[in-house]
Amino acid sequence: MLCPNCQAEVREGAAFCGSCGATLEQARPQAEPAAAEVTEPLPQPTAQMPQAQAEPAYDAAAYAQQQAAYEQQKAAYEQQQYAQQQAAYSQTYVPPVPPRKSKTGLIVAIVVVLVLLLAGCGVGGFFAFKALKSGAEKITTPDATTTDTDTSDTDTSDTDIGDTLSGYATADEAVAAQLSDAGVGDWVYQLYDEGYGYATYWAGPPNSEFVDEIYLEQNSDGSWSVVNVYSLDGWEDPSGGDSTVDEAISVVGEFLYAVKQDRPDDAHALTVEPFSLDPASAQYSNGQFSQFEVLGASEQPDGTVWVETSETWYGTTEWWRYLVVPTEAGYRISVLEPY
Repeated sequence: MLCPNCQAEVREGAAFCGSCGATLEQARPQAEPAAAEVTEPLPQPTAQMPQAQAEPAYDAAAYAQQQAAYEQQKAAYEQQQYAQQQAAYSQTYVPPVPPRKSKTGLIVAIVVVLVLLLAGCGVGGFFAFKALKSGAEKITTPDATTTDTDTSDTDTSDTDIGDTLSGYATADEAVAAQLSDAGVGDWVYQLYDEGYGYATYWAGPPNSEFVDEIYLEQNSDGSWSVVNVYSLDGWEDPSGGDSTVDEAISVVGEFLYAVKQDRPDDAHALTVEPFSLDPASAQYSNGQFSQFEVLGASEQPDGTVWVETSETWYGTTEWWRYLVVPTEAGYRISVLEPY
């Protein structure tokens, strides 16, 4: 069927033309008009109706190609943005450079420590020299209270044994060997003092007073050696039975034991001025004070007492005397001097 307006083909039974939109009337069978009859044509619309535009067909291949191109552009853009961000970060962030270690500070510190050590050694050496100066030359004319008396032909006093008697399992065996070597194997002996690595024994004839002090040291392998033998003549009763002298001797003995055992406060408590102002009144032995002996004591007219001692410091024997004076707290040491 054709549209009477635009002559486009229209399906049978349509009410409107799909091309121009004209209203269509269904054709009905009519009798042929008479020849004399003249029929006028129906009025036709003068304006054309807009034609519907046909939508383009969907092309899947073209769409996939466009999508792939888009993904490539997106990836390239993101890569460019990342590169720009990394470049900006590397320009703005500068990692800290660790400071170079300078040796100047270390050298200065070492110099300061050395100066302090030298200063400390100088001060300490001064006081040590003042308090502990060595009695390298023994006084050969001591006073009457300290005179040694030869009581036996076999006296072993003040003998430097050296290494001749060494390697004994116990200190007792070393003492017995010393007495036997000196020809007085029948003498009796007893332990007087001991400490870390050393021991002191007193020995003498049977039924008599002790006359010798035997000093021993322990070797690195645990064995014992006799180092020295000292005379004890005149020491056993330096006070002569005087209680005042006994007390003075006791104070000196307590003081020396406190120094030997590194108890400076206890030692200082037994002193008064001027000796209490001396650093030697409160000193540490640090293991360098090995032994001491009270050799004698004598009371003075004013009630003070001089107490004489021999002391072994740093392996050297020194001779000192202490002036002990009466105080409200008892006898105390006021003066220390060599003799």
